[in-house]
Amino acid sequence: MSELAPNSVEVSAQPVAPWDPFQLMDRMDEEALRRELEGVATTDLVYVVKEGGQEVVGLSKTGVDECCMALVAQGQVIREEDLQHEVIGEGDDREALFKVKAARFAVSPTGQEVRLDQVIGVKRQPLFYESAQLDLEARVPSKKYKGKTYRELLSSADGRDYLAWMAENFNEPEIRDFVRRILGGEEVVAQRGRQLNPHWYEAGAMKAARNARFRLIPGNVRAQVIASARQSGQTRVVDAQPGSMRGVSKATPERIAAPAAAAPAAAAPAERAEAVSRIGPYAPTEKQVAFYQRLAESPVFTEEERRRALEWLATKATRQTIKDQIDWLKRQVETRRGKRADETAA
Repeated sequence: MSELAPNSVEVSAQPVAPWDPFQLMDRMDEEALRRELEGVATTDLVYVVKEGGQEVVGLSKTGVDECCMALVAQGQVIREEDLQHEVIGEGDDREALFKVKAARFAVSPTGQEVRLDQVIGVKRQPLFYESAQLDLEARVPSKKYKGKTYRELLSSADGRDYLAWMAENFNEPEIRDFVRRILGGEEVVAQRGRQLNPHWYEAGAMKAARNARFRLIPGNVRAQVIASARQSGQTRVVDAQPGSMRGVSKATPERIAAPAAAAPAAAAPAERAEAVSRIGPYAPTEKQVAFYQRLAESPVFTEEERRRALEWLATKATRQTIKDQIDWLKRQVETRRGKRADETAA
């Protein structure tokens, strides 16, 4: 078993990366942070993403908190000492870069402290997110009808009256158009525009702090918390069929290659399994795909490299993971062109 640091990026020797569930873990942590801000505590200490006999196990933000509490029992304390952030980009593509400095201290029973080590944790947090698609099973963005779907509102006179109001007055043109069409009897699937995440600052700051604290937690403590969580059922499991991962920002995972038969003992509480599909709002944009394809077609790559790059684009690319791959391709094109120019000049 090998461990990956939070927000680590696996550097590939080819323009193709293995399936990457880290963005999915990050989204699950963001959901947990949002519930925490609403006063709902989460008990999920560990995330497990399974695909084709492989699994990746990662500590959630709550799991990192649990590790820090375990350290307190051993006379060690982790403190976050500094938080900084900056916003980069333009318009809907703006992102915030967070940096947290944390330090670990040994504390004696009499209160004396010794500073042991210090690290930096970072996190890139988008200010906007891609909304889920609009269809009849989508939930209506309304306090009055919270939790209700568009299909449910269509089935009642009051619901249809509210939808008629939305069609004229709702502040998002995509939703106004969608509601008008379903009121006209159409079975339509649409997409909302990008939405500002009202909790982008809290999410980015907490994730950067999580990443910093994770780096200070000894491996044996992490392993103990993971084992205990899996035995007690405090584990959230996402079970994906082979090739179905939509790719997913890096959390605090450990990569584990395990045979499919290596399941928890029958006496242990059952872990919750959730399905994840490749279809959704996280697909790369047309602009990203076109840029990626242009880079992959560069003559500096071999046919095998190009084939693998385009295969990855078709099966594993997401709006977040493609950014790293584009950067990698650009560096390769620039470096290899430079080498060819030097060889020609010589």
